[in-house]
Parts: sequence; structure tokens; C-alpha cells
Amino acid sequence: IRLWCMNHRRTNNRKERNIDLSNWEEIETDCDTEISQHYTLVGMVESGRSTLSSGTAAYDIPKLALSEISIGQIIGRGGFSVVREISAIHLQELYDTDENEAQMRAALASEYQTVDENNKNTPNSSSRRLYVTKTLRDDLPDEDHTKGIVDLAVEARLLAKLSHLNIIKMRAIANSDPLESKFFIILERLNTTLDARMTQWRKEIGISMGVWMGPCMGYICSRKHLLHQLWIERMLVAHDIASAIRHLHQQGIVYRDLKPDNIGFDEEGVVKLFDFGLAKHLHPDDKNTLGLYRLTGNTGSLRYMAPEVALGQPYDLRVDTYSFGILFWQICALATPFSGYSCKMHSEQVVEKGHRPKTDRSWPSTWSQLMKNSWSSDIFKRPNFDVILNTLDSEIDELYSQNDSVSSDIRAKNRSSNRIKAHCDEVQLDEDTRINGSSFLNAMSTRRHNADIV
Repeated sequence: IRLWCMNHRRTNNRKERNIDLSNWEEIETDCDTEISQHYTLVGMVESGRSTLSSGTAAYDIPKLALSEISIGQIIGRGGFSVVREISAIHLQELYDTDENEAQMRAALASEYQTVDENNKNTPNSSSRRLYVTKTLRDDLPDEDHTKGIVDLAVEARLLAKLSHLNIIKMRAIANSDPLESKFFIILERLNTTLDARMTQWRKEIGISMGVWMGPCMGYICSRKHLLHQLWIERMLVAHDIASAIRHLHQQGIVYRDLKPDNIGFDEEGVVKLFDFGLAKHLHPDDKNTLGLYRLTGNTGSLRYMAPEVALGQPYDLRVDTYSFGILFWQICALATPFSGYSCKMHSEQVVEKGHRPKTDRSWPSTWSQLMKNSWSSDIFKRPNFDVILNTLDSEIDELYSQNDSVSSDIRAKNRSSNRIKAHCDEVQLDEDTRINGSSFLNAMSTRRHNADIV
């Protein structure tokens, strides 16, 4: 049922839902452009204020006061932010600015939780909170606090303009100044992340593969139909991730932080891309003669970062293609790319020398070639996401047409991973360069750009 639903959405819901958000064009002055022109904290603050000014009444997004929300338990933490569930919404009429706003707020309040229909009349009926708040952490130092404010403002602006099945939906924002410490956004709640889902896949594959009897006999008692279904599911997830990134690129937005921790699943199992703090709307004024953009280098998590970003060179939307290539390999191998690498080793082997993960010989050549094209060191050789989606569509259709025995020849996961034992690094490859910019740079080449700029 899960596989059918995922494929049904893939084949029948490809038309992206468009919402008239033309009012947002009135504040299209890009926050990131302002930030790049001001290296001081004051510059960051002024940039964030230009992104989400107090005149938000015209936007078709409900606004709530902090006093109207009952905050529940913490369900997640990020570098700058904390995510908490909403346990209750108590609307106060004094915050209803007009009839339309009142209706949107009322609709939001009626939908913040779902009740178990089978036991809704019982005293102990269970309910699930559907929304969460995202706000700044209280323990941030002043400089990180300012970065976090700008990140949240950037994310709110972008999410208000985006509408796609595989991108997390912003349900409401605070009715306060976006540069206040208590500013928040309300998002749909996600059940799990891709990182956790890959752990689940590994367990399911371990159970389904049966018993290894050596190279002569192979596996016995394997559940080939389950392995086949897991391959289809993994390819559908890769497809939905690519669909979300393509939608961003169609809007001229580069994501810059594609990794398993930023991909989640809602309660229906739908893939959702979230955390847009590093996303940026590209402007023609930033483009050079090669069609690349003068953007902040060393942005994101190094494990998935394109070499040109790590080196502080000009780049464009295709840095997301590189990240997708690494991520697609991880989905297929169910192993961590560049496992055991220190930052210095990654800089020397991956960024400088072009080392990439080894593709499995059992994988279809189309998969391996898609990975290699996507993570090419030459940005101009990387495919766009129209090509990536067409390739994945064809491969998914091929998997559906195959029987269990054919797909069982594809190794479901790496039996062994080439783990490299490195000296303990002060900064790991998965750490956000915004948070640990200075120590991260010490481990890298002197050509790295400082990551303090968003």
C-alpha cells in the first residue's frame, strides 16, 4: 500500500500546485544579497528586516501571537533553532485584523491536531499534533543569534513563496517583527528523517536477505519480493527529492544544503524537503561571464558540498546536482559517503583530487552513470534536474516491470564499506559551516572562504 501510494503521487500529482503569492514580490529585495554586502552583525540585522518587514498583513498566511499557542515538547534541535510541537491553539479576537485573516486563523486552529477516529469517544482517545513551531534557541551567543535570526527570516520568505508536494509547508508565522528573538514560524510536523528511514531500510534488508552461504550458494531463504519492493521505495524517494529540488531551481532558488538530515517524511509517508536557511534566490547581477554566480563559499555540510563551493569559487544551481549525486549513492548503498574521512582528508582527496564513492558493480549502469555525471568535478557536465527526473522515471518504470528475480541481482546494500580510519577531527563532515565556521576553516585549505556570511 505504501509503495502504491508513493507511485500514485509520482504519476498523478506531477502538476505543482500554484498559489497566488504575488504580494511577496513587493519585498523581493533578496536578504542574501544584502548580507553579502555587509559583513557586520548590523548588516545582517538590516538585511533580515528587509526580508520580512512588519507589513505582512497582505500575505495569505495566517499570523498568530505567541500568547495564542501552547507549546509542547521539544522534538528537534538545529544549529540555530529548536522545534517544538504545538499542543493547543487558543485564538484571541483582538488579533483578527480582518475577516479573511480571522477565517485563516480559525481554519489553522481547527486543524492543528488529528484525533483517532476509532476511539474518539473514549476518555483516553489519542490525538496527534500536526504542527510545530520553529524558533531560535535560547542558548546562542550574540553572533550566532544574529545569524539565526537572518536564517529564520530567509526561510520564512522562501517557504511563503513555495508550494510543492515534497517541500515542507509553512502554515503560519508570528505576528511580531521577524527580527525579534521570539519570532517563530509554524510548520507541518514530520514523522522521521531520511537518515532514520535508511536505518530502517538496512534492518528490513537484513531480515529479507536470508542467510549467506558463501560465494557458491549465495543467500538462501531470501524474501526476493520484499527486496524488490524496497528498491522501488528507495527509487521513489530519490525521485521525490529530485522533484523538490527541480521546483526550487524553476524558481531560481539554489538549496545548498541537501543531505539526509534535511529530508523528512510526514505521517502519510510523503517526502518533504525542509530547512531553507541556506537557500538563496539567484539574481542576474551576481552572474559572471561564464554564467556562474558570485556566492558565499564553504556553505553547507562538507560531506555533500560541491568542490567549487568548498573552494570558494563561483557556482550555480548545479551545486545541488552534486549533492544529489552523493545522496543518491547513499540511498542505493545504504552507507555513509566518505565514512571515516577527516576534514583535511576530504579536502585533499575529494575536493582537490576528485575522489568519489565507489559504485557497486551489481547496480544498473544507468544508476551509476547518473551518480557519476551528477558529482562530476566539472560543473558544466552535471545534468539539470529535468534530466535527473526523466532518468529516475524510466528506472522506476523498469523496476515495476521487472520480476523479483531480476531485481534480486542488484545488491540491496553494501556488505562492507571502505571505512578510513582518521585522526579525531575537531569538526566533522556533517557539521554546518555556519555554526563552526572558524574551526572548520582551520582544518581546510587556506583558500577556503569564511562561512560566517549566510
